[in-house]
Amino acid sequence: MNLWKGKVLTNLPYGHVLIIGGKIKSHPYKITLEVTADDRITLDNEKGMLLKVEANFRDNSSIHSIFQPGEGKQQEEIWKTEGPKNPLQPGESFTFRIALLQKCFEIYVNDHIYGTFEFQQAPKQIQYVMLQGDFEKVAQIHQRMLFPLVFPKSLLSSEKIAFQSDVPKKYETGTVVALQCIAKGPPLTEFSICFQCADTGRIILKFLVNFDKCCVTRTCQKDDNSFSSDDEETDGEFPFQRGKLFKIAFGVGDKAFIIAVNGQYFTYFNYPSRSFAISALKCCTNDVGDFTVKSLEYHLDSPLEARVERLSAI
Repeated sequence: MNLWKGKVLTNLPYGHVLIIGGKIKSHPYKITLEVTADDRITLDNEKGMLLKVEANFRDNSSIHSIFQPGEGKQQEEIWKTEGPKNPLQPGESFTFRIALLQKCFEIYVNDHIYGTFEFQQAPKQIQYVMLQGDFEKVAQIHQRMLFPLVFPKSLLSSEKIAFQSDVPKKYETGTVVALQCIAKGPPLTEFSICFQCADTGRIILKFLVNFDKCCVTRTCQKDDNSFSSDDEETDGEFPFQRGKLFKIAFGVGDKAFIIAVNGQYFTYFNYPSRSFAISALKCCTNDVGDFTVKSLEYHLDSPLEARVERLSAI
């Protein structure tokens, strides 16, 4: 049974939607998705839980429930729809959309509205998304405005995308993005973590890890979206191992990204210019590689450099 955790960049205001997608295991029992107000290691503690969506494959039912803030009680309801009780299929991809409206959560499953849950009080600040159960991996987590539901240019790609995330505002100076990941595959495996402008699709940092050459390349796209070998940086150690979990943190500084791996400062990468607005993250791998993001967290406070190292510690 897998556990995945994501921390949002900003509070989820009314009219915004969280999108979580991935792939279900071939023989699943259940998947549980929770939207919470605090960080918890497991889903057993009800404290901070705002909304729970549970897809049960054994009895073919889906249940959603909500913890009423300040009331100390929980309501639970089995959805009743004209379609299948559980529209998710073993071995297939899944997508949950959780929209926060003024009087209710609106829940979409695989791009179709599936149910709503009205709340008696406005929910607490939404901070985390937890997914537990029989899924192979999470491939996307986005926060967007519900209307219009824009698909950013940054997520249009011919590459083999393993994971992607976009947020409704640009990364401010002091933002730290921390990912816990694992890369598997033969020696020729490679993966990249790219930070992009959502409106133009321009890559401000491409962090490319090549296991065959034991090399980490940092580069960026020019104004015409082309890459140049003159902009590549490859110095530094190689802190990655195939098949071994690692955590990496990227801090947005005044003039450069500050990067740390497994609790240790790794390097920095100067911005090509300041005329950009990063709000999208994309992870890709080559044809032979298998890259999985186990967790994603956005943090925004200071001081920056010491915090980048701390947030990269496993």
